[in-house]
Amino acid sequence: MRWLGKFLLFLIGILAVMAWFGGGITLAFWGFVSQYADSYTYKVGFKHPGDQCGNNKVAFSVDSGAPLTCGYGGSHQKLPGFTEEQDDHLVKSAEQLGADGIDTSDRAVIQQYVDSVVATIPLDQRPQHPWFYGWKMGVAGLIVAAPPTYYLFIRPRLNRPPIRRGYLR
Repeated sequence: MRWLGKFLLFLIGILAVMAWFGGGITLAFWGFVSQYADSYTYKVGFKHPGDQCGNNKVAFSVDSGAPLTCGYGGSHQKLPGFTEEQDDHLVKSAEQLGADGIDTSDRAVIQQYVDSVVATIPLDQRPQHPWFYGWKMGVAGLIVAAPPTYYLFIRPRLNRPPIRRGYLR
């Protein structure tokens, strides 16, 4: 009966290490992916009508400069921290520049306008994330996953006796 308790304790230990390792890897993946997605908060997308907007909050038609409907609700989304006037100016500028199609120089002008407005938005009005977010979460996940990785995969290989070749036993 004693062996059953030891066996169950061993299984619980294996499950705990697997959860520890899996949780660390998941935390790292989620942190780095969310950091990448947040870099698109103030990036303007230029797509063809019917395309997916991707990570961009605001997208304009490459063909006409008209705002594309991204997300839920079927309407043009406003960038966080922008006033109605700034948003209207952005839409009108894109429509004027895109009357004959938006080329790379038009894209640069629109993105520069967005960047100039973002520079004037106070930090407390920009989207804020908790302290433990993005790359910090990713690094923490890698740190959490490191001990089980070492003890499961690296340490057993270090403790192996060397292979002796060419000797008769």
